[in-house]
Amino acid sequence: MSVEPSSSAASAGDPGPVPVAGHGASVAWDLLYGALALAGFPYLLWRRYARGKDREGWDQKLGRVPERPPHPRRVWIHAVSVGEARAAQVLDAALRREVPGAEVVFSTTTPTGQSVARDLYGAERVFYYPFDFSRSVRRALDRVKPRLIVLMELEVWPNLTAEAVARGIPVVVVNARLTERSARNYRRAWALLGPSFRRVRRWLAQSDEYAQRLESLGVAAERIEAAGNIKYDAVETKALTDAERAAAREAQGFPPDARVLIGGSTHPGEEAALLAAYRLLRERFPGLRLILTPRHPHRLDEVQREIAAQGFPCVRRSDLKARGAEAYAALAPEDRARAVVLVDTMGELRGLYRAAEVAFIGGSLIPHGGQNVMEPAGMGLPTVYGPHMHNFAEAVEILKGCNGSVQVPDAAALPGAFGKLFADPAASHALGERARAAFLARQGATKRCVGYLKGLLDAAK
Repeated sequence: MSVEPSSSAASAGDPGPVPVAGHGASVAWDLLYGALALAGFPYLLWRRYARGKDREGWDQKLGRVPERPPHPRRVWIHAVSVGEARAAQVLDAALRREVPGAEVVFSTTTPTGQSVARDLYGAERVFYYPFDFSRSVRRALDRVKPRLIVLMELEVWPNLTAEAVARGIPVVVVNARLTERSARNYRRAWALLGPSFRRVRRWLAQSDEYAQRLESLGVAAERIEAAGNIKYDAVETKALTDAERAAAREAQGFPPDARVLIGGSTHPGEEAALLAAYRLLRERFPGLRLILTPRHPHRLDEVQREIAAQGFPCVRRSDLKARGAEAYAALAPEDRARAVVLVDTMGELRGLYRAAEVAFIGGSLIPHGGQNVMEPAGMGLPTVYGPHMHNFAEAVEILKGCNGSVQVPDAAALPGAFGKLFADPAASHALGERARAAFLARQGATKRCVGYLKGLLDAAK
């Protein structure tokens, strides 16, 4: 099950599940879903009226999605929530680039996923995934009219897969992921769920480990391929030039040779820790500059007060964008080189990482689970993070495996970790390059997946 490029011609000829005429979505599943819904009705009411959950998209969840005209190369990608919706970006771009005339539409299950998907792909291409009742599924398929259904990571529902196969629509799981815990749960209910898994034409798994778990459940080995994780294809791995880094620093009003520390997507308490480290580090590195990017915009005033309380002047990123270096004019000359840049604009973190020499990953000193470490590490930027990085556990394991990052046990260890990186630029650069190379080596899954999907679409002509 090693990761090798899919052959479109060979893949399209894979023996697919052969549906029995008339056997699509089942009323038996409707009865089971109805019983479960009835048992959970008090909880559903509480979610809806006490918590304000599950209030939008009901028509679409019942299958009344926007009607679309027939299209020979329409691909329906289902991404449950935010993570899957973002991961599908590279797949969407590659499909539309590599498959002439492809039309890609998206569904999500959660409201947050819906909001993100609309921002990423446009509202006209996005709708809610239908409940898995037979009528809802049939109605949605009648209206979407896909030639191919792609499920991100897992999300294999019995009625949708049965109805799709009965209509001759291939179902493929891309970026398939199956934890040991999930595998145990599926194994207990395999008599019920096994047929849904067997209807999937191809499982393009993230890794050999996930591929092996699928096979151990009872999925035929010839339907499984360890294609790799497409999220690594979204990681920018182009090495920055000196000119690009200098331009990014100039945009913050810094000199081209400035030493720059950035706190990316910081959470409460972390700004104070970074400011304390900044004060100590400036004694060793007088030209050091600090950029703070709080994760949540509603905390900006709170963070600005913290900056002032620790004795530093503050310049907001929005002011820099509007006035350039003039944003520093209101400060005393001796304060301009000490000023902290507070980022109060959205969607700029990737560009701001280009200005830095060292990055701190927010959400890691507290039990939040950390923010995206792949973005700066993929650029070759040395990254430092705290003990709580379970949201990006796989990426952290990769970085630890190549000695491409620094993990600290607590806030008190930050000055030492930063100081070591700033004191030895050559070693710091080598650490960042190891990280970049590790992510670069894991790219290519999207190409493999699209090669297979293209083969299916070509065969359906």
